[in-house]
Amino acid sequence: MSITVISHLPDNCNTLYADLQQKVLDSLAVQTGGSFVSKTVKGATYWYFQTPQVAGQRKQICIGRETPDILKQVESSREAKADASKILEERKRLVAMLSVGGAAIEKGRPAKIIDSMASAGVFDGGGVLVGSFAFACYGNMLGVLFNSALLRTEDIDFSIERGIQIGVARNIGDDLRRVDPSLKTPPQLLPSSVPFELIASDGFKVEFLTTRESAADKVPVLIEQLSVHAQPLEYMDYLIENHQPAVILHGAGIPVRVPDPARFALHKLAISQFRPSGMKAKADKDLRQAGAILEVLLEDNPGLVILAADALNERNDMMANFTREGALLLPEGMKDEVIGMVPKKEWDTSRGMPLRRNDVSKI
Repeated sequence: MSITVISHLPDNCNTLYADLQQKVLDSLAVQTGGSFVSKTVKGATYWYFQTPQVAGQRKQICIGRETPDILKQVESSREAKADASKILEERKRLVAMLSVGGAAIEKGRPAKIIDSMASAGVFDGGGVLVGSFAFACYGNMLGVLFNSALLRTEDIDFSIERGIQIGVARNIGDDLRRVDPSLKTPPQLLPSSVPFELIASDGFKVEFLTTRESAADKVPVLIEQLSVHAQPLEYMDYLIENHQPAVILHGAGIPVRVPDPARFALHKLAISQFRPSGMKAKADKDLRQAGAILEVLLEDNPGLVILAADALNERNDMMANFTREGALLLPEGMKDEVIGMVPKKEWDTSRGMPLRRNDVSKI
């Protein structure tokens, strides 16, 4: 298997990315959308907070009749908004500088979909970007340039907890169709089957996933706050535990959550062993993505891999063994390091049958 790390990004890119992350955090606390407007009703002045809506419609929320306190609140909010606007401009400048430095930029429909999910509060509520679009973040996070062939995919995957907490319940499908009206729920072969994905006219997919709570938990579950169903997957709990903030380089930077990169790599090794024979290309991509991340971490920060392996070894299932099987396909030195961290487990037959290979899929 060929290693897919091309080169390290210039040192200043690491500083720029860290600065961008901090500025994203600074501006998240400030309401930058909408504006304050006043109306005179029967001789009295009332203040409203006005936000843009779809199809040109605006929503106005009355904050009260004009008083010195209301005017002070409006002025304070306007000052905060002005400060946030300056931060947004600085964020855009940092994204542009990172692009010039060779960092991975997200474009077009995928960036708009991720931005829509961020604006809906999905990542604030604990949702996690997984799959190849998460992998694309790791190059910028780790300061390296990966082979672009590993960054492209026709699927974008989001892991969402069943009890996700967001400010306002919404239909996330409607939000995403504003990005691409061709995104539709696919027809189901079985009437009892519940869709957990949206598919565009050109085959591009948006999939919603969640953790599995038991061996029998295989049917897509309703995420009420977002009005979508999500497919439970084995080992998803390992992947998204200890998720981390990241920034997608698009516009002023899109704040997201992604899995810990070491866990992502070990998880990819495991699920590479579950791909059916007709998906060999995807299994190979799993291994190359895992190898690329491990190449960087074992050189620059092996402690992260050790911690991810420790968490894997503590699990009461056979994921460690599948990870070892995947690791056997890594280059010699890397293979030995990973296998040394993940001892083989013997299955306790008192716990019933171990997980079958066809019980893990989708990402």
